[in-house]
Amino acid sequence: MSKKIIFDTDPGIDDAFALLYALSHPSLEVIGITTVYGNVPVKLATNNALILSELSQSKTPVFSGKEKPLEREIKQFPNFIHGDDGLGNIMHKSSNLKMSDENAVDFIAGSINDCPGEIDIIAVGPLTNIAASAIEYPEIINKVKSVTIMGGSWMAGGNISPVAEANIYNDPEAADIVFKSSWPVIMVGLDVTHKVFLSTDQLEYLSKIGNKSGKFLKGISNFYVKFYKEKKNMNGCYFHDATAVISMTNPELFESKMGKVFVSQDELTRGQTVVYLNGIEYENSINDGRGEVQILSEVESDQAILKFMDIAEKFMK
Repeated sequence: MSKKIIFDTDPGIDDAFALLYALSHPSLEVIGITTVYGNVPVKLATNNALILSELSQSKTPVFSGKEKPLEREIKQFPNFIHGDDGLGNIMHKSSNLKMSDENAVDFIAGSINDCPGEIDIIAVGPLTNIAASAIEYPEIINKVKSVTIMGGSWMAGGNISPVAEANIYNDPEAADIVFKSSWPVIMVGLDVTHKVFLSTDQLEYLSKIGNKSGKFLKGISNFYVKFYKEKKNMNGCYFHDATAVISMTNPELFESKMGKVFVSQDELTRGQTVVYLNGIEYENSINDGRGEVQILSEVESDQAILKFMDIAEKFMK
């Protein structure tokens, strides 16, 4: 039986890999795609999600979400990583699909209320839509099956500052609400995503598997790979968002620890995820009633890439 998924995203090149994998995987039923600002403004994120929904031939409905953080203003969008269009500055045709009239938060809450205990959320962008859903519809917190997020860092440091991962940094107040709530949260942070690397050879292979999605992913990745080459001298790219989805389809590839996660909202350490592991006595332990989080700590990286490639070859359109 397939898992019902709401996919919350800000596409984004690595989001595109993750979303096409989720839309193609036979064990996942993506009932809706919700969009949020992050890699690009929300209007562009919605357009990109429609392109990906159409490319997958799933025609999964797309719901536009929050255009800015709960309490902050957006300083800039990372067009130097994802391109001005969010998809590598390749001229894509507009989708023939149209976004849904319902907004993302209402869709998330309505779906969960209609199917209590059946829906998993995967969030691979800033957590504003997810936090807003909990604020506006608190009854859903005890009805969600799980919330898997690509975000945060336990021991790996940051990627937008020395201590913060970008999705959490973009809206630390929202992230802390998500971590504080009692729903089951799985944090797929830099501790594992920095261990899953897609090489240029593997990207080249994608372009030759015989479907449009593979060629599309190779095409948009060129801009992304150029960034990694220039900034980090790497021949390929980290597989951030797709790793979060693979953790849902293949949890046996991951190791984890349990603990409580706090998000810094101070300017110097904004977005830092401070982890208090279970079973360790800390002098400054804080008990504010927040829920426990499953923090992924290790991954069989080669196997994770193979799982993605297998789905790309067998099921992508």
